[in-house]
Amino acid sequence: MKISVNTKIYAVIGDPIAQSLSPQLHNGLFETIGVDALYLPIGVKAEDLEKLVDGFRLMNFGGFNITKPHKMEVMKYLDGLDPLAEKIGAVNTVVYQDGKMIGYNTDGFGFIKSIENKIGDILKEDLTILILGCGGAVKSVAMALADWGIKKVIIANRTVEKAEELANQINESWPGKAQAISMEVSALEKAVNQSVVIANGTSLGMADTIDQTPLPKNLMKKDLLVYDMIYSPPVTQFMNDASAVGAQTVNGLEMLLYQGLLAFELWTNVFPDPELGMKLLKDGLN
Repeated sequence: MKISVNTKIYAVIGDPIAQSLSPQLHNGLFETIGVDALYLPIGVKAEDLEKLVDGFRLMNFGGFNITKPHKMEVMKYLDGLDPLAEKIGAVNTVVYQDGKMIGYNTDGFGFIKSIENKIGDILKEDLTILILGCGGAVKSVAMALADWGIKKVIIANRTVEKAEELANQINESWPGKAQAISMEVSALEKAVNQSVVIANGTSLGMADTIDQTPLPKNLMKKDLLVYDMIYSPPVTQFMNDASAVGAQTVNGLEMLLYQGLLAFELWTNVFPDPELGMKLLKDGLN
C-alpha cells in the first residue's frame, strides 16, 4: 500500500504483542474496503504507556486497540468512556476523534455476535449461560450479556470469592442477572442443567494444559452450545469432550473476529463483511 501524509494510523498495543492477529485483520480490511489507513502492532511496557498515548495525540491517529496487560491502566489517559466500558472497568478499543480519546470495550459484543446464530429459536430473555473462569475477558463478556438482557449468567471459579465479587458488580447495574458458584461437581452439574451455553474463560486447553478441561466430561450434554474462548489450538479438550456427546462447539476465533469488526466500525462507520474478516484471521493463523 502507498503511505502518504493523509494515511490514518491505527494500532494495537500490549506486552507482548507479537501474537496479535489484529494487524492481519485490520490491514486486510483497510486494503479491501479502500480506506487509506495503516494498522501497527506496538509493544509497550506499563511505565511507558502514558507517553505512548500522549504521542498518539501528536500524530494522524484514528484510534487503537489494547490487549494485555493495559486494558485497565489505559483508562487513566483517555478523555472519556463508553458507559458499558466504564462499568466493565476495562477498554480494548479507543476512538480518537476531534481531539478526544474515547474508550470502548467490544469483547462482549464479539461473544454475543458469535453465539446469536447458534442458539436457534431461544430468546435471549430465556438464555442462561454458564461461564467457567473469572479473568478479564470473562468480566467483559458477563457484563455485556447482562446488558444484552439474557436471563442469567452463572460464573464458576476455583476461587469462589472472585466469582462472587464479579456477580455482585454485575447485579449492582443489572439486578438479579448474575450468580456465582464454586467449581465443585455438584454445583457445576446444577448449573449445567440450567444452561443453554457453557463457555470456557480459563486458560485450560492452551500450551502446557492442552489435555486439560475446566469441566468434567460426564457433565457434557448433547443439547448444549459449548464455547471455548481459546482459538489456539482451534479444538481444545473441552470442545472434544462436548463433540463426543454430540454437542455443538465453537472456539474463540469468532469472538476475536466480531470484537475486531465492531472496533473497525467505531473507527470508520463501516461494519465489514464477517466472511472476509474470518478469511483474513485464518490466513494469519496459517
